[in-house]
Formats: sequence, structure tokens, C-alpha cells
Amino acid sequence: MGKKVTYERWINLFLPDGWTEREEMGYILIEKGGWPGMIQLTFIERDELKLPPGEAARMLLEDTLEERDVPFPREAIKVEDRNGLGSATLDYTFKGEEEPTHWRIWFLADKTRALMAAYISNPEHDVPALDEATGIIADIEFIPDTND
Repeated sequence: MGKKVTYERWINLFLPDGWTEREEMGYILIEKGGWPGMIQLTFIERDELKLPPGEAARMLLEDTLEERDVPFPREAIKVEDRNGLGSATLDYTFKGEEEPTHWRIWFLADKTRALMAAYISNPEHDVPALDEATGIIADIEFIPDTND
């Protein structure tokens, strides 16, 4: 059955059974008991309002990873525009000197706001957690901006 959580002025978040959310300083953590990781959501007020949502989502994703010195292949970013909402997703495995790390990062954007969602794990623990995380992100609804 799950539950719906509303973050005023931002989003409706739909959590499947067994998933919980909690607010931390400036972000939300979504967790599931016994799950090897978590999803982090961060809300962002867009500064650049001239770009269409998909392009804004891509720019935010690229800028965020560059600021954090995270190596990523630009060609792996997938951008989608749908009903006034843009998304940019990066899904890849980084094989460094230590254990490999799987990154899936989403940026969702509407006309004035954006949301970053991040799932980072050891690739050995992706199934079925990554599919569940992807479903949660896909079901997020932006609450319409009353200033439009």
C-alpha cells in the first residue's frame, strides 16, 4: 500500500511499504530496513530560469559533480522532458583503486525549482534496491508552483 508524504511547496513523495523518510539538515533521507544504502533528496531553487527544465537538470547535474570533483562520463547523462518537468540521470560504475562504486544521480527540474536525488552503492548490492529507488524517484510529483 505505501504512503504519500508531501513536502510543502515542493513535492509529493510516494513510498512503498517498508520505506521511511526523515528530514536532516537541508535534505531528506529515504531508507528501507535491511537495505544496503539510502536515497538522498535535496531541494534546489533554480537561479537560471531561462533554460528549459531538461537543459537545467543537465546543467545542475554536471555542475554539481564538477564542484565535487566526481569523475563522470558526460555521454552517459540521459535527459528527458515531459509535461513541463525535465530530468537528467547519470548511471555508471566508477572503478577506482578501492571497491567499485555505482552512481545513479537524478536531477528533476520544473520552471523554478529542482530536486537532486542520489543513490550510491557497491554494484554488488544494486539488485533489487536500485530498481526500487528508481521507482520512487519516477513517482515523485512536483506540487504546482502557485506563482505561475
